[in-house]
Amino acid sequence: MTSASNLLNITKIKRIDFRKDINGLRAIAVLSVVFYHAGLISFSGGWLGVDIFFVISGFLISNIILSDLNSETFSFKNFYLKRAKRILPALFSTILLILPFSYYLLTPKALIEFLDSLYGSIFFYANYFFQNLDFYNAEPTKYMPLLHTWSLSVEEQFYLIFPLISFLVFFKNKNYFFPYLGAVFIISLYLNSTTANLVKFYQIQFRAWELIAGSLVMILSQKINIKHIEKIGVLLVLFSILYFENDMLTLTQIEPKLLVVAGTSLILLSNNSSAVVKFLSHPVLQYFGKISYSLYLFHQPVLAFLLIWLKREGFIFNNQALLWYFLFICFISYLNWKYVEIFFQKAANKKLLSLLFILFLLVIPFHFFGKNTEGFRDRYDFVPDSVLFYSLNYQLYPNKVLLQDFNNHCTEIQNKEKLYIVGDSQGTTFSYSILEHYKAFLACEYEIIYLLNPEGRCLLAQQSDVIGDFKVCSESHFQNFKERISKDNSSIIAIGRFDTWLGEKGQEQLKCKDCLNTEIFQDRLNQLIEVTNHFIIIEPVPTFSFSISESYLYKNTPWGENITRPYGEWKSYLNPTLVLLDKVQQSNVIRIQSENLFCDKVENLCFGSKDKILLYTDSNHLTVEGTKLLIDEVVYYLNLK
Repeated sequence: MTSASNLLNITKIKRIDFRKDINGLRAIAVLSVVFYHAGLISFSGGWLGVDIFFVISGFLISNIILSDLNSETFSFKNFYLKRAKRILPALFSTILLILPFSYYLLTPKALIEFLDSLYGSIFFYANYFFQNLDFYNAEPTKYMPLLHTWSLSVEEQFYLIFPLISFLVFFKNKNYFFPYLGAVFIISLYLNSTTANLVKFYQIQFRAWELIAGSLVMILSQKINIKHIEKIGVLLVLFSILYFENDMLTLTQIEPKLLVVAGTSLILLSNNSSAVVKFLSHPVLQYFGKISYSLYLFHQPVLAFLLIWLKREGFIFNNQALLWYFLFICFISYLNWKYVEIFFQKAANKKLLSLLFILFLLVIPFHFFGKNTEGFRDRYDFVPDSVLFYSLNYQLYPNKVLLQDFNNHCTEIQNKEKLYIVGDSQGTTFSYSILEHYKAFLACEYEIIYLLNPEGRCLLAQQSDVIGDFKVCSESHFQNFKERISKDNSSIIAIGRFDTWLGEKGQEQLKCKDCLNTEIFQDRLNQLIEVTNHFIIIEPVPTFSFSISESYLYKNTPWGENITRPYGEWKSYLNPTLVLLDKVQQSNVIRIQSENLFCDKVENLCFGSKDKILLYTDSNHLTVEGTKLLIDEVVYYLNLK
């Protein structure tokens, strides 16, 4: 029977020999991530492979540090140098290899985002970079070559902090080492479980409990030996990977992580010769385990570039493409493991410095010229500046200067009617265009107030696509807004993707329990209509399955040729939304029928571009020229009132 004091004793921690089961666990972790990113439905929870890596890292790093401290051979210099040799060469070689592909395949907007992520990856703050990235306007995550480096940054931040703290605690009072780790574990777990914001997915303080779990298990594994717990562990790991979904809500929940961390911990805690160990020691898993780091590094950029190339050439990512993708990343990862990872772990320190010099010699100029030429925009000299401009600026945002200039126009007129623009991202360029180009038509009669994402959508539909609870989505905030409107001389323009709000995504993104998205939307429209002078509803504009500006950049559509979609197809899709809007007809309601502005019913076509004029920036956001069609209609009806 092991006493509690013996369990807490860390003075006899010894270096762990190579364990095949841990190497096999690495293989499961990396393969689950690869298959998840490749879109295999069976691996919908494959994102939890990162959590497995965190536990393994905490387990091994704490063992290295404590065993060296016990043997009095620990050196910060040697520790960080070994970590650098283990991590930097493979990362740097990956970055160097993907630079030319980024130049060839990425559009100016995507290349600028890639350039910004480069420094985050190299200097290990990628988790904060991607946390602060505006994913709504950025490239889709599957097209981001360095998105996966956020987890490397978390681990590196742990590697920088943990040795320092371990050293101090070890020499101050060894007996408190285990309780200290336990306290950090509990605090981090508490922060994770009580924070609703998306930041907990990226920041180390919300991930520390997983790394510390590995450290705690490492200490216990040298004290206790419980048979068969690894069988429970592998079942928990496999269940988590195969069961949990990959929606944003699940990604930020604590339960999936708890299960997979518990399963990984049980496997690490065991060191028995069992069927599970034999399974994890299988040669195939051992192969993927040894190349797991390089495989993790290469899988995302190769997939991103492949998907971009397929999109440009008009192909789809089918099973054949998946097979070739998997074979290629296995091949290149093996080469990177053998000729980069292994080589630099044995090489002299000067060779690491040489690689570092080469990296910065290439990356810094590439970054500098790329940023200063707006993503090497001269590569696309076959399209006009308008296409490049809108490919770089999916949305134009109204700002305080424009707003103040507009509202201060005609200052001699008192008590101007307040015109609220309320909605989602569809209202950004719309609001910008009104403030910038319609001052002469509206500023002497109206004071503009715009309430867009997340507040605008929350007010109209009590929905938000941002994780977390927001005051602006509460019922009390809506009632306060309604009361303010009723006291003012006010009108409202409602603009947004109502079709999306009323669909499955809208139902999932409701910020109230036991609510129905259609009922909430209809009820809130009716309540606001009752307290406004005029309520202008802009029906959703036709959407496309691809970016209009990118279609020209990729030469999928020759410049000058109109981009269209069938009107009947759009009308059929939009009909449920129109049926609901028909139920809110009142005398002060004005409906702007977008289909009459963007579609030719005789030709049965809706236009994304027409006569060399872009009406859309991407698949659904309008250009200034596109918003002009809507605003002209709004101005016409306001003049009639």
